[in-house]
Amino acid sequence: MLFESAHIRVTAEYGAATLWLGFPGDPVNALDAARLNELDSALTRIETNVFINTLVVRSAKPFGFCAGLHPHVEHVTDRASFAARGQRAFARLSALPFATVAFIDGPCLGTGFELALACDYRLCVATPTTHLGFPGQFACFGGSNRLRKVVGRRADVLIESGRTFSGREARDLGLVDRAFCARRAKIELRTFLDELECAPRVPEREIDETGFAQERRAFAALKSLSTNATISIPSDTDTLLARGFITPLEAEQARARTASAPAPASTTGEPARPVRRAA
Repeated sequence: MLFESAHIRVTAEYGAATLWLGFPGDPVNALDAARLNELDSALTRIETNVFINTLVVRSAKPFGFCAGLHPHVEHVTDRASFAARGQRAFARLSALPFATVAFIDGPCLGTGFELALACDYRLCVATPTTHLGFPGQFACFGGSNRLRKVVGRRADVLIESGRTFSGREARDLGLVDRAFCARRAKIELRTFLDELECAPRVPEREIDETGFAQERRAFAALKSLSTNATISIPSDTDTLLARGFITPLEAEQARARTASAPAPASTTGEPARPVRRAA
């Protein structure tokens, strides 16, 4: 164990370190000032370790990378300073002297998506619960700058639209490098790390804080942080398939389950009784 705090721990094996986000007491991982301090401390321990050649950032929760800001950030009085703190921590992550990989499984929204963008590569588990984007329609930790480097002029439109994307939609837009089903998640991650080990691909580092001050001012001026933005998850199989949340095989299995499900029994003059399915 290289580092351990209340919400973050860092493990390492054969030169590959993993930074685990695990925020107990909350349904999803969400960032606040204390957790940003823990992240900064973890990065201090990581950047001084000469034996690390790759870092994976992922969630310690079964599902959910990072869903953005914690609701009580709404009450922060000096938002500009808070944004500056997050910008420094994420800039530290993006400046590490080795390859960094965000392994996304579940919601990756707002500042959580900014955290993923601060990594060199992004791998995504494409499931119905995995959404990526800026539903609050703002970036405050340097995300607008990093998103612009990924998708160019479309960055501002993507942020202001508040739209969220499935893993495969994000891959098609270039927001993530790879997207795959849950069954292949471990294999895909291991394969990608092996590829990095065989042919290290560390992008050229440069300090670029273009737009950081503008983000801080805009964040401080927001009336509401929209930390509780509701994400609409499709429920019908055709939409899930069309948007890339599930594979054709998963869609076929879902249709088969629906077709084999017993219909509710009903008789004339009697209300239909609900059918209980075995757990």
